[in-house]
Amino acid sequence: MAKRSAITTKEYLTSAPLPQFNESYTVIEHGFVIDKTLETLLSKGFTVKNELYRCNMNAQIAQGVYHLNYGNDPEMGMMFAWSNSYDKSMRFKCAIGAYVFVCSNGIVSGDMGSWGRKHTGSAAEETQEAILLQIDNADVYYNQLVLDKENMKQIILKPKNSAEIMGRLFLEHKLINVEQLSIVKNELHTPSYKYEGDSDSLWCLYNHITHALKTSHPKSWLDQQRVDQPPGISIPEERSRRLIIIYSLLLGALKTSLS
Repeated sequence: MAKRSAITTKEYLTSAPLPQFNESYTVIEHGFVIDKTLETLLSKGFTVKNELYRCNMNAQIAQGVYHLNYGNDPEMGMMFAWSNSYDKSMRFKCAIGAYVFVCSNGIVSGDMGSWGRKHTGSAAEETQEAILLQIDNADVYYNQLVLDKENMKQIILKPKNSAEIMGRLFLEHKLINVEQLSIVKNELHTPSYKYEGDSDSLWCLYNHITHALKTSHPKSWLDQQRVDQPPGISIPEERSRRLIIIYSLLLGALKTSLS
């Protein structure tokens, strides 16, 4: 498996050879996911501004990200994302999220809607239903992300706070690697983008981290195991265990400050 993913095209993904497995395994074709995603978004009144596709070698693992023309927030737009595999290394996943206009960093909250399906039986039909379910609830998820963004802007971190968060992500949770830790360090000193709000805010640190995670493989960007969640809050098996824990750490700091 390639350690790095590559930017690719819709045409390349749809032309990738399908695997041959026994009858119990249902292949969910990349092309099927792409078609149903675009059809559903159009039927629900969403306009796709940009389509981004990534894959590993031979498109055995693929990811699609769609930037949508939705909302009036000046900093963030809505996105829909999915990940899929042909090599049985991961199950199909899809989620609604948001992206930052200035840098295209992805943002997904702890209670954001998400769905995953093993490739068995009626997986293709349920995949279509899952895409529809996510898009039907998109406005609720997006509005919560906008609120979280504004709250994070109000939290100003001291250097030791940022160091603690990064240390826990690297040493305790092992969710960022040495390269990504170095990227965040460089971003803290010399940011690649100008984010709204104080440069020492929780919001800016979050963007530095998600910027570093752009180097992640498509398999880990959207697909990892469920982590423990606070009582009464359903954290889905979504978008990468990395982003869930990162968001939880940052949101925990936010809640402590606001209490």
